[in-house]
Amino acid sequence: MSRALHPEPALFTRAQQRRRELTLATIRSETGNPELKLRGEHFYNGAVYVPISAAHLQAHDLSHDAQALRGRADAISARLLFSNADVHRSSIPADPVAGMLFDLLEQFRTEALLSRNHQPGTQQNIRHRFDAWSRLALHTNLMESKLGILIFTVIQIVRSRLFSTPIDPEIEDLIEATRAGITPILGSELAGLRRHRNHQTLYGQHALSLAEKVSSLVKMHVENEDDNERSQQILSAFPLLLSTDIEADNTYSSVTGGNSKSFEMHRLQYRVFNREFDVEVDASSLVRKAQLAEFRSHLDKRFLHLGLNLREISRRLLLCLNQKTRDGWQFEEEEGYIDGSRLPQVVSSPMERRVFIREHFVERPDSAVTVLIDCSGSMRQHMENIIHLVDGLVRALGIGGVPTEVLGYTTQTWNGGRPYKKWLMTGKQATPGRMNEVCHLIFKDAGTHWRQASKNLAALMKGDIFREGIDGEAIEWACARSRQIDTSRHLLLVISDGSPMDTATNLTNDDFYLDNHLKQVIASREKQGDIITALGVGVDLSRFYPLNLTLDIDFQPDSATFNDIITLIAESVRRSYGKRRS
Repeated sequence: MSRALHPEPALFTRAQQRRRELTLATIRSETGNPELKLRGEHFYNGAVYVPISAAHLQAHDLSHDAQALRGRADAISARLLFSNADVHRSSIPADPVAGMLFDLLEQFRTEALLSRNHQPGTQQNIRHRFDAWSRLALHTNLMESKLGILIFTVIQIVRSRLFSTPIDPEIEDLIEATRAGITPILGSELAGLRRHRNHQTLYGQHALSLAEKVSSLVKMHVENEDDNERSQQILSAFPLLLSTDIEADNTYSSVTGGNSKSFEMHRLQYRVFNREFDVEVDASSLVRKAQLAEFRSHLDKRFLHLGLNLREISRRLLLCLNQKTRDGWQFEEEEGYIDGSRLPQVVSSPMERRVFIREHFVERPDSAVTVLIDCSGSMRQHMENIIHLVDGLVRALGIGGVPTEVLGYTTQTWNGGRPYKKWLMTGKQATPGRMNEVCHLIFKDAGTHWRQASKNLAALMKGDIFREGIDGEAIEWACARSRQIDTSRHLLLVISDGSPMDTATNLTNDDFYLDNHLKQVIASREKQGDIITALGVGVDLSRFYPLNLTLDIDFQPDSATFNDIITLIAESVRRSYGKRRS
């Protein structure tokens, strides 16, 4: 089963995409780190998720403000340049309000350092971003309570002290009474923050003390408030304002993310507890022949009613995948290389011009396409539409002569199976790595004609193959198989509806162990030249796959859907070509 999801927009306009690319380019330039990536609204250093939690750096309604966007990029650069993530993580308090403030104070420290050490424009951008956020916060219902004003006041006071800048007059009028009451309580911490902003550890001690004091004030306020229910609502809502990954009015879902302590503990080396029960099988062998024929007959009836123009789809796919390939020589040309066999003619007939040869190139689909299907339990409900989608792709690619494989991945059992039992019997080793027994399924190999493979695809209708999903290993396996096909370009299209999920592996490691491995595998395979894209069924997969397309939860395998997929493939090939040239 795929892991739980939370809301986030999946589709971006061209302008939004452009803004994201400019933000990433700015941060890469300022930090000197080409490994930084932006997937959706989330940053990664290689395969490691970089959380951006500060309130004023979230995706508020500031997309129209170019300076605010640049200020956000500068602020994120500051955090990456001047903050040691391990030191910060080791000191952050468990209390939600204290942890929220502690993280925000560290963000302010790094911004103050960047503002002081860089160009005046950087300082202005960072200040503009914070001021724009502050004005937005003034008009939220969080400012209608004493509790909301208390936390907002702390934020404004700390910012003003660190940057030696005045508070906006409109904000100052609102917080004046609260500031007068809390400044004596926090005086020594505020002085310590300013004094030690160049030293993360010493600064962190004062930041921790301040955060804990404010958290105690908040708890006291909640306990003494007459309208306790209202205070609890504000207390619950304010962290949301200051936390990452929260968006409103969303259509699609997004996978959650985080860093795996188990993965980091072993220096990002993925571990497998036991491989002896792993299998790779022909999927059609798991279904009785009569049942397979029945499945295929049912699917064929519906496929005919889709009305797909497969030859047109094939033509458009070939436009994306074709490459110029050398195919011998063209003779009797008027320019090019001199043809040695025509030298006597050059002497005897000096005016004869057709004595040259040129290389002959033809357009050929020198590409292999692999479709990798997530066969976790939650995918079963979408499978009939997915089969028709894959069937159409395989037929269209087959018409164009493109080598194609269709693969799937699942596990042989739920909840760990035999490896988990062995782990229990052998002393419960800490962080043992992947625990379940994987099952890799072959529905169509590259050597099988698409007409012959059509029946095998119907094996996806068999419900009991859908269990859990270990995506990273499946992608490694699929890419390794693709590399055995004699083509210059290898494209992998993953179809999934969420994060990797294996209950036993999560139980014995942590929730993000398989996630972190998946991101590591994708980054590694792309460096080796593999082109990896993804179709998310009702979910935005941008945290894992830089190039992806989100399908509606109840999508139809119609011409519009195929057009979107062809556009995705064309973009992935274009980017791959650009990387190779650079």
